[in-house]
Amino acid sequence: MASQPLAPQIQEIATPAAMASQIPTVLVVDSDPEAIGHCGRMLDDLNYRHSGVASAREALELLVQDQSIQIIVASTHMPMVDGFVLIDEARERIGNSRALAAIITTDRVTTDLAIKGLHIEAVDLLCKPLGFEEYSTALRRAIRYLGTRRAVTDGAVISNFGQQLGRLVTMLEGSALEARAESRPSEEEIGTTLQAIITSRSLRERHFPSQIFADPAWDILLDLSRARLHGQQVSVSSVCIAASVPMSTALRWVKQMTDAGLLRRWTDPKDKRRDLIALTDPTANSMQDYLTVVHKNLGTLG
Repeated sequence: MASQPLAPQIQEIATPAAMASQIPTVLVVDSDPEAIGHCGRMLDDLNYRHSGVASAREALELLVQDQSIQIIVASTHMPMVDGFVLIDEARERIGNSRALAAIITTDRVTTDLAIKGLHIEAVDLLCKPLGFEEYSTALRRAIRYLGTRRAVTDGAVISNFGQQLGRLVTMLEGSALEARAESRPSEEEIGTTLQAIITSRSLRERHFPSQIFADPAWDILLDLSRARLHGQQVSVSSVCIAASVPMSTALRWVKQMTDAGLLRRWTDPKDKRRDLIALTDPTANSMQDYLTVVHKNLGTLG
C-alpha cells in the first residue's frame, strides 16, 4: 500500500537495519509538500531511509543532527535559499566529516542551472515532475559519487572533473533537441559561443569582487579550448594567468588536471625554458560537445 505524502515538517521512514548500514539517508528539501510526498513515495519503493523538509533552515539543522544523511535532493525553487546555496552551505557546515551527494530538481532545466550544477558537483539535474526511472538512476549516481569521494584523497578530487563535465553535457542535452551530425554548429559558431562565455565571465569582475567567483579549473578549460580552436600554443604561465587566481594556486590546478588526464604538458622544443599546455583529445571532445549543446540552447532562447 502506498505511503501517505510527507508533510512539510520533518518525517522519517526507516528501512531494515541491514540496509541502513549500507545505504545513506536521503534528505528531500522542497517548499512544495506534494513534491516532497512524491519523492518520499519513490524512496519508499526503492527502500531508502529518507526525510523531507520545506526549508533550507530545517535542512541544515537536520543535517547536523542526523549523521546518516549523505544525499540531498534540493529544489531550485525555495524562498531565500535555493538548492545550490543550500548545498554549498551544507558542505561548509559539515566540513570533512562526511561527503554529500547533491541532486538538484527544477521546474525547467536551463544552461545556467546546468553550469551551476557542475560547479557544486551535482550528480544530476532533474526536471519536475520527477519520473521513477530517472530518479532511481540519479540516486545510483549519488551512491557511486559517495563511493568515489571516500576512495580518493583531497588532492585527487579534481580527477572527477572530466566525469562532471560529461554529466553537464548530458544535463544540457536533456533540455535541448537531439544533436544531429547535419545540424552541428560550425567552428565559427562554436568560437562565437565560447567567446561569449569567456567575455561574460570577465564582465562579472566589473560588478563583483573576482574572488567570489574563483573557478580556476573551468577558466583553464575555457582558455585552452579557445587556444585549440584558433590553433594557438599556450604556455603554462599564460594559462595560469587566465585562471584568475594566484600563480601558486593555478599551478596546483594545472598539475592536478594534468595528473588526472584532462591536460597534457610538454617542454617547448623551441624554448627549453618553458612548458606548453593543451587539452587532451578526450577533454577537447567533451568541451566541443558542451559548447555545441550550449550553442543550441542559446539558439532556442533567441
